[in-house]
Amino acid sequence: MRIDLEDAFRGARRSVSLRLPALDPQGRVTMTERTLEVTIPKGIREGQHLRLAGQGDPGSRDGPPGDLYLEIAFNPHPRFRVEGRDVSVSLPLAPWEAALGTSVTAPTPEGPVALTIPPDSSSGRRLRLKGRGLPGTPPGDLFVVLEVVLPPAGTAKAQDAYRAMAAAFDFNPRDTDKE
Repeated sequence: MRIDLEDAFRGARRSVSLRLPALDPQGRVTMTERTLEVTIPKGIREGQHLRLAGQGDPGSRDGPPGDLYLEIAFNPHPRFRVEGRDVSVSLPLAPWEAALGTSVTAPTPEGPVALTIPPDSSSGRRLRLKGRGLPGTPPGDLFVVLEVVLPPAGTAKAQDAYRAMAAAFDFNPRDTDKE
């Protein structure tokens, strides 16, 4: 069963339609359709199974029906990635925000939060928001992955600004002998 990430954060109810083989009165196999209401518990993880007691195939020799198990999978999310109980999100920053530090609003599955970016942050740095991942005991964490985005150099003024930066810094990003 595919669900949205938000369903795992809040819990939800969904209808599931099943096509199942059944015997008609003449003993022929036909397909029947059933719709079940499923409660998705808050904090469910991808790969977990929901057990629907008594909703499976009929038992042999007129025994009670078995249980139906639904395996949970998350629909792809345009912004968040999930690994176990932890959630990650990329946060674009301007170079001056990463270099000088700043306060920004960062997205979380439960709404935006204020986040302080430490000075001298670089692309790929992970900031951990403890307990902001999938709910549970213990809850997961939310990792904000910084992504420094360069402004385009499409105007003469922007190109001059980049030339001024090149002149102001003694910096070679390919220099592996930094001491």
